Amino acid sequence: MFGKALLLSTALLALQADAFWRLPCRQRLVLERIDPIDTPGVVGHHVHTVHGGSAFSRNVTSDDLRASHCTSCEVQEDNSAYWTPNLYHQSESGELTALNQTGGMLVYYLLRGENIQPFPPNLRIIAGDARRRNTTYDLDIERSYWAGLGLSTNQDFLRQRAIGFNCLNYAEPANAALGIHTIPQDRDCPDGLRAEVFFPSCWDGKHDDSFDHRSHMAYPSTMDDGDCPEGYPIRVPSLFFETIWDVHAFAGQGGKFIFSTGDELGYSNHGDFMNGWQQDVLERAINTCTDPSGIVEMCTEFTIRSADEYSQCTIESELNEEVWGPMKKLPGCNLITDSTQYAGIGACDADGNDIGTSHSAVASKTSKVVSAASSYVAGVASHTASAASAVVSDVAAAAQDTVAPDAVDPYLVIVTVTETVTEGVTSTTCTAPAVTSTVESYKVKRHMHNHARRHH
Repeated sequence: MFGKALLLSTALLALQADAFWRLPCRQRLVLERIDPIDTPGVVGHHVHTVHGGSAFSRNVTSDDLRASHCTSCEVQEDNSAYWTPNLYHQSESGELTALNQTGGMLVYYLLRGENIQPFPPNLRIIAGDARRRNTTYDLDIERSYWAGLGLSTNQDFLRQRAIGFNCLNYAEPANAALGIHTIPQDRDCPDGLRAEVFFPSCWDGKHDDSFDHRSHMAYPSTMDDGDCPEGYPIRVPSLFFETIWDVHAFAGQGGKFIFSTGDELGYSNHGDFMNGWQQDVLERAINTCTDPSGIVEMCTEFTIRSADEYSQCTIESELNEEVWGPMKKLPGCNLITDSTQYAGIGACDADGNDIGTSHSAVASKTSKVVSAASSYVAGVASHTASAASAVVSDVAAAAQDTVAPDAVDPYLVIVTVTETVTEGVTSTTCTAPAVTSTVESYKVKRHMHNHARRHH
């Protein structure tokens, strides 16, 4: 077990905290280029760091996940899969190396709203967009202006606002979640770069997936809270992914940080979730685990496993592909660019042979299953949002003129918690899939935070 030193800010006295729990997933399950939501059955477009149930594969279903023999997260009853793009460092000579995580992934289950229901059994969600390379809004507009500008019902704006970063320095006061919107290439983050993804929490009540893996879900009016839009009557737990990348390991070496999508700006950050919960346990937890501290052990519905136990849950990659580096190009032939244009999709087979950038599936020329480009339906790339979520340029322009860009967000407030953790650190060879791991005991100080909201 690991000790905790909890230092709760006096800000708690002025805030109404919502019930929530933090789910630690301190060891990645696998690092590989598959995505059973976006590209089921084939090799994916870019490399993901995966956490969760050991049944994870390119064809996995929610039922498969529930039958996993282990999970790389702390709660035994949750075999869900959680994955995000991996971050790489590109040296000044052009060599690419995968970054390690600091403390793995932390998943927040935030119980916000009324009459919260468990996820539908087979729910799949993607938050964020791997092809995005810019923002079409001023994302720092104060929330009090959102409704008047039509932004509280604009799903395109809310989706972009739900992606962010934090440059961590535990010697200084904690910053707000989603506080910056691009990778801070010119700053050293001594305690890591925290990539953050907030998921939609309003469900249409009918579909467990949709053609773009997003349209069956919607964000409430303030993105992380508020009212659900028309057509999305059911509130489910709000998921918030935090992944801390050890960028400090490359301090002073030059170069730049790049997501596995080829994006050096950070707008392509995204998260995938596939439900693998035991449904009855999740339902009871939603109804009874009302502690506002976020400490997962406070929920008696859960079987808690030690970090030593769940960190042993790893699987081998399905692909014989180099993903760790050093290497000269990203797996999947994703072009590295600082362009702000909506990106194409890299297309390489598992041997790294470039078969072009495309938006349609490409047949394998070998006995291997290859990705080619995407299982995106053609309509995804050309999908035009509904009127409620359309991009309205004059509204965005009005917002730019009306509100100072450095306005402080009055609602997404964090209360710092310091947790001292004894955990295993994994050092991995650069040859996949034969991954060799060694575990050493060391201390990591990781800031966590309570997500609380003001009365309004």
